[in-house]
Amino acid sequence: MAVERSFLDLADKAYQRLELLTGRNLDVATLGPKIRIYVADFQGPSHVWGGYSHPQDPRGIIFLNRRAYEGAMRGTNATYAHEMAHLFTWRYASHTLREGFADYLALEIHPGAAVGPHAGQKETVPIDPVIADYLGATRAPPPEVTAGAQFRRMYYVASYRFVKFLIARAGMETFLKLYDSSDPEAEYARLYGASRAELVRLASL
Repeated sequence: MAVERSFLDLADKAYQRLELLTGRNLDVATLGPKIRIYVADFQGPSHVWGGYSHPQDPRGIIFLNRRAYEGAMRGTNATYAHEMAHLFTWRYASHTLREGFADYLALEIHPGAAVGPHAGQKETVPIDPVIADYLGATRAPPPEVTAGAQFRRMYYVASYRFVKFLIARAGMETFLKLYDSSDPEAEYARLYGASRAELVRLASL
């Protein structure tokens, strides 16, 4: 499908904002000197190279579906920025922190937009209590995330809300220390003064 030149300008601006928001540069030694975004008319979700297995073979490649691309061009969808954010934070120990942080960054760049499977900051979907056990933990994502659209939506919304709460509570620098830890579950009490489970409750998800 045809891609407008102005999308490159949009991606360049998002790249710069991601550098400012995270205080990080792209890991070009690992990912290569450029981010490559392939736009195509496919039905599945947009994703980075390898999807959830990206850290096992990290590359600076994004696959963006037509819906996300067209929404980006209208300014109503921030999924492309979510996928770019994954490349700036490709090393992670907690999948929910990974997805929630990518949503957080994308919505800082495009407030009010939709992102991934949900409607962004205005999303009001109630969260299944089962998901609370995954938030900020090092558990692998449950199979329902890829098998069920409604569960996937709740999982991403909850991850975003939890990350937003953590950043509001102690700032970006502290959150990045948590995110970068190989064992984040051991760091909550030191960094936030409360256990992971207590913080999930305080986040009122």
